[in-house]
Amino acid sequence: MKKLFVSVPAKLLILVVSALLILSAGISLLSISRLNNEFKQFQVEKVKQSKSQLALHTGIAREKLTLWIESFSDVVQLNNESNLVSLSTALARQVDALQLNHNVENVWLIDNQNQLLFSTVQLTEYAQNTALKVLSEQEPFHQLYCAKHCEQLIAVPILNRQGDLAVIVMTMSLVDVIYSINQALNSEIAVVSFNKQNKVLVSDAEFLSTSNVGLMQGLIDNIGKNVYVDEVKELGFQVDIHSNSYLMNLMMLAETDKKQFYLSLVDDVTSIKDEYKQYRFQFLLSSSLIFITLAILVYLVANPFTNRILTLSNALPLLAKKEFEQFRKIRLKRRRLLVDELDIVADSATELSYELEQLNIEIEQKTKELENIAMYDLLTGLPNRNMLNYQIRKAVANISRYKQGVAILFLDLDDFKKVNDSHGHSEGDKLLIEAANRVRLSIRNVDLACRFGGDEFVIVLNNVTSAEEAEPIAQEILERFKKPIKIKSSIFYVSTSIGIAFSDDETIKAEQLVSQADIAMYEAKDNGGDQFHIYHQDMYQRVAHRVMMESEVRQALAKGQFSLSLQPQIVAKSKQLYGFEALLRWKHPEKGMISPDDFIPILENSEHMVELGYWIIRRCFEHCQELRNLGLNEVRIAINLSAGQFIDVNLPSFLRALLAEFNLPAKCFELELTEQTLVKDIDRAIEMMNALKEIGFSFAIDDFGTGYSSLAYIKKMPVDVIKIDKSFIFGMLENHADYQIIISTIAMVKNLGLKVVAEGVETGAQLRSLAENDCDIIQGYYFSKPIPEAELFDFIKSQISDGYWKTTAQVVFD
Repeated sequence: MKKLFVSVPAKLLILVVSALLILSAGISLLSISRLNNEFKQFQVEKVKQSKSQLALHTGIAREKLTLWIESFSDVVQLNNESNLVSLSTALARQVDALQLNHNVENVWLIDNQNQLLFSTVQLTEYAQNTALKVLSEQEPFHQLYCAKHCEQLIAVPILNRQGDLAVIVMTMSLVDVIYSINQALNSEIAVVSFNKQNKVLVSDAEFLSTSNVGLMQGLIDNIGKNVYVDEVKELGFQVDIHSNSYLMNLMMLAETDKKQFYLSLVDDVTSIKDEYKQYRFQFLLSSSLIFITLAILVYLVANPFTNRILTLSNALPLLAKKEFEQFRKIRLKRRRLLVDELDIVADSATELSYELEQLNIEIEQKTKELENIAMYDLLTGLPNRNMLNYQIRKAVANISRYKQGVAILFLDLDDFKKVNDSHGHSEGDKLLIEAANRVRLSIRNVDLACRFGGDEFVIVLNNVTSAEEAEPIAQEILERFKKPIKIKSSIFYVSTSIGIAFSDDETIKAEQLVSQADIAMYEAKDNGGDQFHIYHQDMYQRVAHRVMMESEVRQALAKGQFSLSLQPQIVAKSKQLYGFEALLRWKHPEKGMISPDDFIPILENSEHMVELGYWIIRRCFEHCQELRNLGLNEVRIAINLSAGQFIDVNLPSFLRALLAEFNLPAKCFELELTEQTLVKDIDRAIEMMNALKEIGFSFAIDDFGTGYSSLAYIKKMPVDVIKIDKSFIFGMLENHADYQIIISTIAMVKNLGLKVVAEGVETGAQLRSLAENDCDIIQGYYFSKPIPEAELFDFIKSQISDGYWKTTAQVVFD
């Protein structure tokens, strides 16, 4: 598709226009915002003034009427009267004067027996309730009261000579108040009512009184049928009538069960609106003039530049065609005194032509060398992945020709990452070179060994009829890697895991065959390494399950689904609480509790294990501090360290920081390691253990008896506790061999001055037998299953007393 050409002047013009449009839009928005703010401020100020004026004038009217009542009582000499008859007679004569001078609508005189002594109209329920309130509280009362229309109600208590209390209740029209507000604010005022319901239209207003009937009715007619009272009450409403603009506000006066009464304020805002229109016209005129001027200037300035840029753009393709001399013959610079940016670009383009010409010569010389290098690994000298893919495709293509298949061996060095982490990449590279040599020496002349990447190698076996024909070569490789690898003064014991895949299908892809061998290799690695496995379909299902579990484990880490459970450790003979072993638990939101056997192996091989391990250690410190707050100062917590955690150089400093933060002694914690973790690199393990031992931590070897079970390496290490694996405890009373192993192990460990912990104790008979043979610590379901951390302190209160086990233990199964 051909691209549309747009010249630089056009682009600059578009840029200027866009900038002006954005500027205009911004200023317009600011102007509208300013107008809205002015209207809002005007509205708020008017409402505030109207409230003030309403309070002022109703107060003045109320004070006048209250003063009149007090003066009237003195005139009729009520304090010399023994009854209220003369008062009611005199009050009747003053009704006309009250209506004329004070706009009084109704008058009632009620004695302390709630008897009506005088009234101009029938006593309303509200007036009667007001009289009872005043009689009860013996103080004046006033309120704006709206029923059919709004009035100010005033009730004043009076006394005669006998001390009889009576109440004069009057209602006064708001006509004078509305007139006074109208004069003070120069606003048109009206009292309106609406039916009390959720959505009430302004057009349904009922006018009770107004200062300008024609204007008010015109506003209501122009508002329309879709404006609600709540909108006007909160924001005000602007209405245009002919050439004038008005702003209407509503202020609540009172409400009853059926109606709401408002004071409507209407102000002429025509001048504000006219000022805004004038401002907008001036802005648009000035913007148009600026736009036209800038457009002309942009075109005059940019046009010469664009012509020169087009000349340069037409010449540059010559460089791509390697026509360097022809490019340099084109005139790209102006012959002027002043130099600009395009002249500099032209000079640079000319220099670039010389550089490209020289570079082209060098590239042609190096191409042949690179073609050779692209097929071989620079470190080991073996063919690389490019050569591997080529040879596999070639071997697959020959399947139909020779009626034989092709086998792939996928090798991965076990725990090679730990060599890099502990000894550096330089030592790791030397180890890879030696590993490549051993792989090369193990294959036939017709076979191909390649470095696939990192510590992975792939071997292609041609002209084989089955996967079993690859087994001797795989076994040869395993035997070669059993010999130690010596690099300078360091000795490494590195094994390898091998996966074998075979196919006689000429349609199979190279990537698929390598993937099958890779899956078989992981099967070998998962089974302990230092072995080979042949691919079959069931392996793919397990790999798919593992990938799913790895994904769910990552989500569990991110969402905080992991927690700790703590299993008590009890002194065998005294039943004293020795400590707790912290165990990791995973509660899946859908699958519930996941067995540690399913997710711990995945975590140990993931990059997240060290991060999670530090979280576990911090949680153990927090629980230890809480235990000490309960008075359990001698209790210790056993923390399991993964292999990756143990070789992490940051571990000692992290533990020191936690000891300082929580103000805890290191003796409160016991670090548990498996035999396999220790013997993989004994020198490194002893160095780390001594560093942590200096801080004050003790060490326990977990699952003793399931791995190397050699006391020789234990003598070299600063170990404090040996934990006998539960697999021996389960059958100790039924299997004489297990029993003898346990008794012998306890005796040997005790002779070394170490403590013994028996895991998996479930019966009293096991407990008695272990205690009789001098086992120190018991751990198992006989005393308690692992306790979720949220339930730990309830468990301590119910089962532990003064640091000792409180009740007889029972076998508990999870």
